[in-house]
Amino acid sequence: MAHHDKLLSSLIALATFSGCGEVIVVPAEAESVPAEAESDACFDGASVSLFTPSGLDANWLLPVEGEGFIAIGAPDNGGVAELDDAGDVVWSAVPLAGGFLRTGARTSDGGVVVVGQTHDPSSPSGEGLWFGRLDGARELRADHALGPTHYMVGVDIELLPHPDGGYVLSTHDSRLDGAEPRLVLLRLDGDGQLVHRRVTPLAPGSEVGQSWSRGGVALLPGGDVVQLSAHGAYLRVVRSTGQTEPVFDRVLEEVGEAWPQDIAALPDGRIAVVALSHQQSRLILLDAGGSVLWQKTYEPELDTALNALAHDPSTGLLHLAGATRGTDGGAQRMWLLSVDTDGALRWEYEGEVGTPSEINTVAALPGGGFAAAGFGDFSYAVVRPDACP
Repeated sequence: MAHHDKLLSSLIALATFSGCGEVIVVPAEAESVPAEAESDACFDGASVSLFTPSGLDANWLLPVEGEGFIAIGAPDNGGVAELDDAGDVVWSAVPLAGGFLRTGARTSDGGVVVVGQTHDPSSPSGEGLWFGRLDGARELRADHALGPTHYMVGVDIELLPHPDGGYVLSTHDSRLDGAEPRLVLLRLDGDGQLVHRRVTPLAPGSEVGQSWSRGGVALLPGGDVVQLSAHGAYLRVVRSTGQTEPVFDRVLEEVGEAWPQDIAALPDGRIAVVALSHQQSRLILLDAGGSVLWQKTYEPELDTALNALAHDPSTGLLHLAGATRGTDGGAQRMWLLSVDTDGALRWEYEGEVGTPSEINTVAALPGGGFAAAGFGDFSYAVVRPDACP
């Protein structure tokens, strides 16, 4: 797969880097590499801007005050970069040289925590989970391993701040051949130290890590955790307490065969899931107990693939991003849409051919709108509703 090949080539390119305890900070003046704004247009009243910061490749976006972002995994895969509203680099640091940062979260002191993969000789895969915390001055204040893993190439790692303090971390791993797939949930304290670990064995054929099978995690009101995974050819939703104790474990056979993509929690406890099935994208709404309320497909005749999902608390909308072959049936390109919690389409945008077709993450923006990040030669789109005449 393209994601797998890119990770392997990046591992080779990063072989000259070593160590993870030193932060290399590169000021903006030393970089002087402006972002290229490929498009900045109005579409159905929304401003749509697509940026391609040169030399960056990110897995996760965190909105910051104003109109900027923190990109996790850029530069050099083990780095963090702040981007301004024009997509230009304000500062960047490399806390995990030789590794891959996959996710992160903002901290109350203006810093950021980051999690990724690094070399671990005690691991069956040679890889392990790593946690780091940068303060507001970009100094590394925490730096430690979270334990060895099995094979993880291509697997998503997601970290969420917990309302009771600390963090929850969700990921998957398996043997190199895909055998013994597992769903992993970690509860971390504020410094990233492990408090609880829960490992859920998955059914054979449930490995997550290919581009068509991703998974995700969300926090429900009250602090319970819901993880999206696979059960063979079906979707599986696992709910746990904030201390990783099991609440329910449901296989959604009633929605048919589907590959998990992403999950989001609504303020009333309902759970939104996006999945792929036979070249169609599917949005599914569950109640707090994991029962299906409804499911919908969007543009199924266009060979669509929705990969990422976020709930926007300021508008109540669900924002989704992925790829479509478009009305011309040609090459896949970026596809963005917003729907309400009844599944009704409220806004849709089909990018030009050449816009990113692999989407890692969607982040809701303060005050409405969202950003979507595309994998490979890092590009990201910013959507601001009601920003155009």
